[in-house]
This record gives sequence, C-alpha cells and structure tokens, in this order.
Amino acid sequence: MSSSSHRVFRAPGRVNLIGEHTDYNDGFVMPVAINFSTRVDLLPIPERRIEIYSELSGRSCSSNLIIRLRKRRGHWSDYPVGVASMLLEAGYELSGARLSIQSDVPIGSGLSSSAALEVATAYALNKASNLNIEQR
Repeated sequence: MSSSSHRVFRAPGRVNLIGEHTDYNDGFVMPVAINFSTRVDLLPIPERRIEIYSELSGRSCSSNLIIRLRKRRGHWSDYPVGVASMLLEAGYELSGARLSIQSDVPIGSGLSSSAALEVATAYALNKASNLNIEQR
C-alpha cells in the first residue's frame, strides 16, 4: 500500500440539543458534534468495485460498481453501499475502493452512528473517484 494513495476520512457522531425529530418536519434543530467518530480508511483499487471491511464486526462485503448494486440486506453494509448506490444514481462514475471502517460511536444510541458512517464513506468515495463534489 502506497502512503500517497491511502487516505483517512472521519465524521463525528452528533446529538441534537434541541429539536429531536423536527428537522425532517421543517422544524428547528441544534445538532452538536460529539467526541465519538467513524473513520473510513480508503485504498483505491483498480477494479470497479467497492470492498468494505468493518473492524467492529470483523466482516466484509463487496459490490460491483458497473452493474446495479445489490439490494438492501438489513445490516451494516447497507449504509456504505447505499452511499455508493446514490452516487451512481446521481450520474457519478465511481472508481474502485477498499474501505476499512472503524467507529467508536455507540450504535443504536441516538448519536447518529449511521449518519457518521455515510458521511465518512461519501467523503472517501468523492476523493477516490475525483468527483469534486462541493463540500458545505
């Protein structure tokens, strides 16, 4: 692994100080990042596929990036595969990537562990594929 091609992306968990469940109902919220985060280590690969490994579960999965990605399976890999799927549906061409996921955001605690995983994955795929998607 070349150190120039290996990159690390991180997204924090969050808590809403006010406005739980109002953001998607057009209400006001005040989210605050917390000291727990999800980290995605990226290694570009030549094949047009996404390979994902979770250090928490010790499991891995992969999906081809040329044909339609697999359907939802109901476990952790749906989040990063879903991000790739949405980018493909939006018309972006993704390059191959090997992602290794680590997180200390407690799962199921209301601290946005899935959002942290999706954001870190999106940053990694954006960089791996040179998409230049604007970051706000």
